[in-house]
Amino acid sequence: MSGYSTSQSQGTTLGANETLTADGIALGNAVKLRGYVDFIFTYEDEDGGDQGERFDTGADVDFLFDFSPVTAELHLNVSEDDGSDLLEQAFGRYSFNQDFHITFGRQLTVLGYEADEAPGLYAVTNAYHLGDELSGVNMRRNYVDGVRLNFNTGMFGLTFGLHDGYWVSDDFDGDNVAIDLAASVMFFPGLEARLGYAYESVDSMMINSNPNPAEVDIDQFNAWLAWNPSALTLATEFDVVSIDPNLPDSGQDYWSWMLMANYQFTDWFAATLRYTHEDYEDDSLPGTGSYDWDSDRLTFAFLFTITDHFGLNVEYSTASVDTSKSAVTNSHKVQGDYDEFLVEGLITY
Repeated sequence: MSGYSTSQSQGTTLGANETLTADGIALGNAVKLRGYVDFIFTYEDEDGGDQGERFDTGADVDFLFDFSPVTAELHLNVSEDDGSDLLEQAFGRYSFNQDFHITFGRQLTVLGYEADEAPGLYAVTNAYHLGDELSGVNMRRNYVDGVRLNFNTGMFGLTFGLHDGYWVSDDFDGDNVAIDLAASVMFFPGLEARLGYAYESVDSMMINSNPNPAEVDIDQFNAWLAWNPSALTLATEFDVVSIDPNLPDSGQDYWSWMLMANYQFTDWFAATLRYTHEDYEDDSLPGTGSYDWDSDRLTFAFLFTITDHFGLNVEYSTASVDTSKSAVTNSHKVQGDYDEFLVEGLITY
């Protein structure tokens, strides 16, 4: 896949102006075009449930503008399976100097180790693919509107953002504003650590049809450590999310842990082994008892670079899910074993 390299990571990208260094097709002196098309075959087998297969196709087109010290990006995405908006990202940036920037507009959230798009992933699916499907909510890789201060020296990166929402968009209504803060340190080329925190306060009516509206506080803490000595990439990530409706004996808690190893054996072949644990508990409906689930997921992926612009990737993932109640969420059983086999064709440009 085009996102892989056998060279070490020389510096952190957090807070950096990646518009200037990104690869792409030059459309004149100030505009570059990049993107991808991927098509995925998925076979799913749920324990005691349905077996089935499907094809999913997606496409992404990015325009990068360089009118230094002003730069901007426009990302358009079309995906038939997730109902995502056509407008993925649209933001401008003003660089005060080489290290300090301000970005404004619709941007990707900064918490989380994994990339938001297929060319940057180490497998066909992301590490928390199953949990996102079971909960119906993406805790990471969201796109939000707001303004962000960015600082990057290469070995150290820092961002602070103010948004209209982080998980629930609220258009700066009243006091319901979200913030995020992240810092990254590249101890030496190849070894990076990152810490991040996000907070949002929203009306519970925006999350569900609770007849007793209350302010709900949502916060997330994310930490990861990655080591990239040449062809090997090792990473671990820990994540905690708390949803507090400020009501007695009520709330939702989620935590996860990921371990990953990827090795680039040759220029055309890489492999990934990944383990993910997710744990969720919901006490948001007093009197009905808590609902909780936890999962352990193991992923094996083989990544083949056929040409500079075409990759073929194969993944097998198996997960075990336990829950306190029998439930069905997003057409998936939240109980028992869950196996997936995926084949992806990925064209990048």
